[in-house]
Amino acid sequence: MINFIRKHIFADARENENAPHIMVALFVYVSVTSIYTWSLLGVGGMTIRIIKGIVVVCSYIAIERSSLSREKVAFLAPASIIITIIAAALYFGGDYLIFTYYIGAAMISLSYMKPKGFFIYLVLVAVVFAVILLIFNHNLLGDQFTVMQNHLGFAASIGINFILYFFCKSYSQALCDLTNAKDEANQAALAKGVFLSNISHEIRTPMNAIIGMTEIGKSSNDIQRVYYALDKIESASTHLLGVINDVLDMSKIESGKFEISHEEFSFAEMLERVLDVINFRAEEKKQNLTIYLDENIPERFIGDDQRLAQVITNLLGNAVKFTPDGGRVFLGVYLQKEDDLCTIKIEIADTGIGISPQQQAKLFQPFYQVETNNVRKFGGTGLGLSISKNIVKIMGGEIWVESKLGEGSTFIFTVKMQRAEAAANELSGGVKKNTEKDSEDATIIASDKRILLVEDIEINREIVMALLESTEIKIEIAENGVQAVRIFSESPEIYDLIFMDVQMPEMDGYEATRRIRLLDAPNSKTIPIIAMTANAFREDIERCMEAGMNDHIGKPLNIGEVFSIMKKYLSS
Repeated sequence: MINFIRKHIFADARENENAPHIMVALFVYVSVTSIYTWSLLGVGGMTIRIIKGIVVVCSYIAIERSSLSREKVAFLAPASIIITIIAAALYFGGDYLIFTYYIGAAMISLSYMKPKGFFIYLVLVAVVFAVILLIFNHNLLGDQFTVMQNHLGFAASIGINFILYFFCKSYSQALCDLTNAKDEANQAALAKGVFLSNISHEIRTPMNAIIGMTEIGKSSNDIQRVYYALDKIESASTHLLGVINDVLDMSKIESGKFEISHEEFSFAEMLERVLDVINFRAEEKKQNLTIYLDENIPERFIGDDQRLAQVITNLLGNAVKFTPDGGRVFLGVYLQKEDDLCTIKIEIADTGIGISPQQQAKLFQPFYQVETNNVRKFGGTGLGLSISKNIVKIMGGEIWVESKLGEGSTFIFTVKMQRAEAAANELSGGVKKNTEKDSEDATIIASDKRILLVEDIEINREIVMALLESTEIKIEIAENGVQAVRIFSESPEIYDLIFMDVQMPEMDGYEATRRIRLLDAPNSKTIPIIAMTANAFREDIERCMEAGMNDHIGKPLNIGEVFSIMKKYLSS
């Protein structure tokens, strides 16, 4: 019924969302009072009551559909109805429910009046009522009512107006909040729709390169062309992995499972790794990349160097991306203050396209990108800044942007980290290093070792065996957890390490690990079992540790990380 009224009666009255509800209330009021009047005064009284009710309802509809401003409606609506009702009461000799008509006038005004206006309206009603009741001594409620009952009726009308006013204001606020929430949900849905379109583009583009270059490499007899295709495949695969990592990070953030580690690291080494990646891009565009590192920055911190590097890489990468060839990019790192923790401020400035104030307001929202046409020109998932904001927040800092359209941008963020006590030259583990040296060491260590590789997918088995071919290590295969337990239990003493996949048919890696640990064999409790899986969330790693595994390697495999793990567990 409400929707019918809104569509067919108040089709043009979009400003007042309460209009249909008020009309229903007025209609119910007219119906109830008319029936009640008929039972007391007969058809004649009921007819008069219906006429008065119709006047109120029609006046309301006319006012709502008019082109009057809110201010004029707030003044004219109650004034016109009060005059009409008082005139009718005086002419017809009283109406014992006249005070309730004031409710209609109030209801019409409620959506337009501010509190001050409403109280002025009540004072106006009180004055008019008092003048008629006391000066003219006119019995507005009819001959059967006393003056005292008139006063009580007037007081009741004031009270009902108050109740209705605050109720309708609360209702209006709730309706406004609901409308805003709906609009925000619609905007979020629209943003996610745009994001899915963009992410589809970001995934399909490198996939197209991978598939196309694979065909080119397979069909070519020119070894240089094959190497060229392989180089492009590696570049596209790296980009695709970055897109996937962004999506996974955003998923962890939205599910409340995004965490950071607290390990000792070298700040200079972390920054050097970032610059190794960014320098190449800046040189391609002939940009001037300038670095300033505050000499008071401690050499080593306790924190998450990978997440910090992720933020700096994202901001520097954007600066290079959105700055034209020959432009300037600046990275400044400052020690802002030091008490229990060090507050580090990092600035990334560029001479790029800049960002408008409207875009800046939405810049750090998930799934938002500056402009769709820029997305197609520059690429990106639209998640990097949102992820960076969450990382910075978890690290106790904040992030903001200062920019003018066409004049470049400066992104500034702070993080808080604990100064590490260890000296700069006392590295333990550092980030997982010279891959060639790792490979040589792993070859020396692994040449007389034997590994059990538990993996259900054939191509993954081939990749591991190819990566470890240079080590001359002996590798045996189990295609699921059941086979792994059986093979190990038959000759447990010959194996030095187990690479264990997690998701497998018949028996997964968690259960297989638990059963191996329970075997009555000399090394079942001590043999290193390394998870080798695409399940890379922190909770997945913790689950591996709880099942009895010793370490974790994520897929896609990083050969340096594989060699480092082998050195760690096979060197004894």
